[in-house]
Amino acid sequence: SITRIGQRITVSSHPKDQHFKPARGALYSTPFDLDLYNDNNDGDDDDSNIDDSEQEDLRPPLAAPPSTQLILGINKYSHDTTLCAADAQTSQVLFAVSKERMTRSKHDGGNIASLVETCLDVLDLDLENVVKVVMNNHHHRILPLVEGDVDHMEWEEGLGINGGVEEGYSDEYNVLESIDDKMELSHHLAHAYSVCAQAPFDTGMVVVMDGMGETYRVMKKAVEMGDETYVSDFTLCNNDDDGEEIEIVPRNLEELAAKSYYDWREAESVYTFCKDESGLKVKPIFKRFTQENSPPTLYNHGFENMDSLGALYSRASSHIFGDWNACGKAMGLAPWQDHAWDSEKEGEMKQRIIPEMIDTPIVEGTLYKDGDLKINRMSMKGMPFISRVDSDMFDDEGNMIRTKRYDFDDNDYKGPTEEKDGNEEKSSESGSTTIAEKQLPTRVALDAIGLAARMQTDLETVGMDFVKHFKEQTGETNLCLAGGVALNSVLNGRLCRELGFENAFVPPYPGDDGVAVGCCAYGLFGGQAGEEKTAPKLWNEPLSPYLGPLPTLAEMTEAVAWAEPWLDVEIIKDEKRRIDILVEEISSGGVVAIYNGRSEMGPRALGHRSILADPREKGLVRFINEFVKKRESFRPFAPSCLAEEASDWFDLGDYAAAANNNVSPFMSLTAQVTKSKRDKIPAVTHVDGSSRLQTVTPEAEPFYHKLISAFYKATGVPMVLNTSFNTLKSEPIVETPRNAVRSFLSSMGTIEILVMGDYVIRRKDANVRRLLGEEQKNGLMTQPSFPIRAGAVDYKNTFTVDKDDISETKTVVRMPGRPMHNPKDEWFELVDDLEGQLLGLCDGSNGVNEIMTQFAAMTGDENQQFDKITDYDQVLFENIIRRLIRLNEHTLISW
Repeated sequence: SITRIGQRITVSSHPKDQHFKPARGALYSTPFDLDLYNDNNDGDDDDSNIDDSEQEDLRPPLAAPPSTQLILGINKYSHDTTLCAADAQTSQVLFAVSKERMTRSKHDGGNIASLVETCLDVLDLDLENVVKVVMNNHHHRILPLVEGDVDHMEWEEGLGINGGVEEGYSDEYNVLESIDDKMELSHHLAHAYSVCAQAPFDTGMVVVMDGMGETYRVMKKAVEMGDETYVSDFTLCNNDDDGEEIEIVPRNLEELAAKSYYDWREAESVYTFCKDESGLKVKPIFKRFTQENSPPTLYNHGFENMDSLGALYSRASSHIFGDWNACGKAMGLAPWQDHAWDSEKEGEMKQRIIPEMIDTPIVEGTLYKDGDLKINRMSMKGMPFISRVDSDMFDDEGNMIRTKRYDFDDNDYKGPTEEKDGNEEKSSESGSTTIAEKQLPTRVALDAIGLAARMQTDLETVGMDFVKHFKEQTGETNLCLAGGVALNSVLNGRLCRELGFENAFVPPYPGDDGVAVGCCAYGLFGGQAGEEKTAPKLWNEPLSPYLGPLPTLAEMTEAVAWAEPWLDVEIIKDEKRRIDILVEEISSGGVVAIYNGRSEMGPRALGHRSILADPREKGLVRFINEFVKKRESFRPFAPSCLAEEASDWFDLGDYAAAANNNVSPFMSLTAQVTKSKRDKIPAVTHVDGSSRLQTVTPEAEPFYHKLISAFYKATGVPMVLNTSFNTLKSEPIVETPRNAVRSFLSSMGTIEILVMGDYVIRRKDANVRRLLGEEQKNGLMTQPSFPIRAGAVDYKNTFTVDKDDISETKTVVRMPGRPMHNPKDEWFELVDDLEGQLLGLCDGSNGVNEIMTQFAAMTGDENQQFDKITDYDQVLFENIIRRLIRLNEHTLISW
């Protein structure tokens, strides 16, 4: 037997498993290596016989001219490590991507060695092309690299804090020591530049609200020391010819900071800006600081107890979901406050279930008046909701029946009506899905709704008052929003519609990934207003969000070949035909995925890495949440709507006309669905009648606009349901073609079609007739197939013995070579020992008959004849086939 009790063994894969061999090794610490496909000369690297035109053809698709001078903007060491690269002469942004897309770890932080290498690979440039680097890390200063002969980050590296133990931490591509022109930009100022530099208007007000920014002492000391490598709001005020000072709250901050053991950090900031022939000028107007409440670095600077709006919202997110960065989920939970459910438990009177609102505000008052803000954290103390286990999560016998505490439907949800043959839980042995009955919210879910609603209400009340105050004070009529709080599309929508702004702009990356764009913008335009030297051309319109790597045909072809045994692939070069296939599938209730062109920068999928479905089908909300995305069923979905039709379906406010209805191209605003249209698009209408809207124009995204237009023509509905293309828990949006194929396969058939470039991909069913040699080709029966493993496999066995001395064995396997391998959840649990033994026998040399014979030998009946089928033989045969199908569906074997 292959399985060894209490041991781990490794079984090698068959030589035929090796689908692809890279041309040369990957660069150090670079997970995304475009050089992989550039030569196929079996190791011959001599390019001396290649003429210039052929050499040009070998360059990556985004290659820049060799003489290009790069300015890099970088957010490093903190969460959402990101890089943005621009041409220093033309100011064109050439490349931008977040580290999470490379490492597949959401909000990944740490060093930027891999990002710099990836950037230079994509642009086919070298470090010598980099002429300036502008950076931010709001945890601590980055420069100087060495202080008093001691490495600046030696302590953190030793403790493994902020990515210090990660490979590449001291790599030249991370420290960039060879680049002479390096500087730092303070956190909120970087946020401000990320939005005002690309705003589609020349003057306006920028409001930055987030969890925590730069420290007061660092900003103050840099000015006092005349540090030219660090620029903050205080630097700008010190250099301001007008002599105006920034308004600071608390007013006596200098005195407080002198007495405080810990530092104070940026909470909310306001700026004005002006773009003209002399350049871009940004002027700090207001800044509120919040105190740190625990030792720096050791426990996130006391972030969970800070008094910024962003930190308070994150505290609520932590209390509900156990994740400070799940604020978007809390925003989606809040509207359930006004929903009611009918309890229909057997033997009980029907009762109305309504979430209880928390009466006492968490935060109230004003941000701009010293000492006026009042904060009450009592509703966020004690046992966090994510850890609470209430009695309604158990049945009468004490068995836990509600493991998903936030899984619930609205009161109108209709469960399945099909017969279940007495089996309420249809077999999921082969990965099939079962539509659940309507779920009522647990007690802890009701409490979580109350907390989320209270926090969202307070955020809107205080935030609206804050922005309104400075609109009146500055007289500005155009609004820009940045900082993590600007990811709250509900607040954004109200600010834009209700405060009388003529124009509003929110970038696709208002969070800390946008800091890299702000640093890059400062490197291009900062400090140049009024100077005589020639400055790069200002950005006069928003940057495209599609700034990531451009997958090549070779990469897509390789990804398809990698998973070919499990894919049914068709190459369709006719774009209209591909669109027609997608529209037909979506309009018939299917779920599809598209992988098209360069990836989006920012947390929202905007039609290049998206999962799409029919907004008319309400049942798709639970289906996609539970089976495709594998997340809580309460979460809403966004519509991608033709901009020219949006005003007929959504309340866009008075300012929409000035924007030609293209008010939310980056899914930044939430709007109310027109009441008469809500029944027509229930899958993208949240319980309060709202939708987080993306407006789509043919100029910004031609293919996506054509797709939605075709769906509109077929159905009369000018939008599709759009959610990010990622089906593995805690992973960000897919980046590479392999990511896309793996995510598609991991949906276990719930995504019907993946369109990737010209490839139209469906999941291939396990062909049992081919396995058994019962398939006909050209009138002849085919030979039986021999199942083969997808790669080397590790086995691990564990024993469990209960109080009655009854033992249970569990076998798990790890196969990194299979397309569905998940590095974060490496071990795949097998059904039983039979499945483990079958996997070991699948070496490409055994058909089903040979496998049956080997099992007969194991039972001691080696001479058994299979022309007389016994009941035992039939059961064994069926069990073998069933398990081979399961192993195939999870990409452990193919035939």
